[in-house]
Amino acid sequence: MSTNHIRRRTGHRPRYLRMLIVLSALIPATVCAGSYSASADVRSGTAARPFAASAPWNTTIGHYPSTDPRSAQMVRSLQPPVALHTSIVEFGIPVYVAGRSTPRYSVPCRVTTWGPCPFSGLSVPVPNGARPSTGSDSAMVVVDERTNAVYEFWRVHKQGRSWSAAFGAVNTLTGSGWGGAATGSGASRLGGVVRLAEIARGNIPHALALQTNNACAVVFRSPAIKTDGRSARSDCIPEGARLQLDPSIDLNSLGLTPAERTVATAMQRYGGYIVDIGSSALSVSFERDPAASGNHIGGIYRNAGLRWDYDSLGGVPWNRLRVVK
Repeated sequence: MSTNHIRRRTGHRPRYLRMLIVLSALIPATVCAGSYSASADVRSGTAARPFAASAPWNTTIGHYPSTDPRSAQMVRSLQPPVALHTSIVEFGIPVYVAGRSTPRYSVPCRVTTWGPCPFSGLSVPVPNGARPSTGSDSAMVVVDERTNAVYEFWRVHKQGRSWSAAFGAVNTLTGSGWGGAATGSGASRLGGVVRLAEIARGNIPHALALQTNNACAVVFRSPAIKTDGRSARSDCIPEGARLQLDPSIDLNSLGLTPAERTVATAMQRYGGYIVDIGSSALSVSFERDPAASGNHIGGIYRNAGLRWDYDSLGGVPWNRLRVVK
């Protein structure tokens, strides 16, 4: 707790508070903002940091991984110039957390040719006032920590008092974060999403969910379990491929905004997986701010230096990405 949030009726600080201030001054600055380690209150298997600690989303890469033989070719396909566009509004992901009093529904699937509906026979929690994304995916995620479940909807729609979805997935909070058809690669729709709290905190403790308009047709790689890619180009990027920003870049020397620095740090430490096709060369999924209306991105993102939906994070040298083997 910050000492700014402690209110006292007396005019002096108690002994324990003086000790807290002294100890705080001894903590290295890197332990606060920009640290590579997850803060103590961000545990794997929760809504804050979903999936197992050993899941692909939650494992680090290191400075000297093996790179894909076609890495340079694939990165060049993202130029000119290489940018990482932020999907915050139209394709931002609304994330809701269910509680004991959250209403529950039978949610049928409108697509019947992809196999059994993942929500069949389940009592699916959907909070009052829940709204899917406004883009063509109409995506939405509901996390129920009590049942260890992540409900992921694709093209979800409410008619009267009833909900339906084209399709989706149900994953477990303590699983791998891959499985089902909420995304083209089979990645959880919650997996890799940049959360509001992470931008506010200045620390993203997981790999990121990336999309590209040059995702390979037919070909994909683990941890992806399928692909919706359409590209037949020789420089296409398989869904499931993991991209990393060169960790030798000194981000502190670039004059980055807080959001740019936070995202770039995560891309150095954890990288990002191609999980879906998108309309731009490269984009990253953000949580939709539920307090933001219309096309506004919301105060937390704006205060971190983001300007609008599809901001390019242009202060980062994304041409120094590499595809990890």
